[in-house]
Amino acid sequence: MTSESANTFTRRILRLAGVVLLVAGVGALGVLGWRWRASATVDRVAVTGTQHAPPDSVRRLARVDSGAVMVGVDPTLVADRVTRHPWVKNATVTPHWTYGTLTVAVTERTPAALAVDRLGRPAYYLDRAGYAMPLPDSAGYDVPIVRGLDADAPWTRPDSAQSPSSLRRVLAALPDAGVADLVAEIEVRRDESVQLMTAPVGSHDAIPVRLGTGDVSKKLRTLRAFAR
Repeated sequence: MTSESANTFTRRILRLAGVVLLVAGVGALGVLGWRWRASATVDRVAVTGTQHAPPDSVRRLARVDSGAVMVGVDPTLVADRVTRHPWVKNATVTPHWTYGTLTVAVTERTPAALAVDRLGRPAYYLDRAGYAMPLPDSAGYDVPIVRGLDADAPWTRPDSAQSPSSLRRVLAALPDAGVADLVAEIEVRRDESVQLMTAPVGSHDAIPVRLGTGDVSKKLRTLRAFAR
């Protein structure tokens, strides 16, 4: 073998050895990373986005203990647990492996109406989908009053809206029809039909409006046109 051939052969051997060492190093790092990831634990559950849902209540619902193995936490399951809080509309759970933190980002429900009892006392809020939220310790909302509903806590079944479907249709349609500021009260009657009471319109006093059945959105838009 000539000197030049020997040098070429040596370079090839060195390159091959370098590749083998590189692959081995990457493999070793992968194994170490997998072992670290498998043993990483939750040191803290961080809750963001809450105004009325106390973070401690959200943590209790999440049911993720400090020291729990991060890889064993199912973000979808934890998010589902958190939405059992009546003020929580949805939640996103994200593990931060490096910091040992599990972040629960909450989106709260927005009040669309205030249910009152037979004496006119505030009982709970309702969002556009008809889900009920307990009265917060602070902050009030300028929303229509709803009469005729049960004053007992309806959020004992947080996975379903307990308000009548006729009311849910009205609550959902109010903002899009542009009459949320025009409607002062909503009365749900025994047959679950809905009657509205407007705020004073121009020189007129408050006007009762019986919605009946049919296209609620269209009727509310007609009410808006009348008020103008």
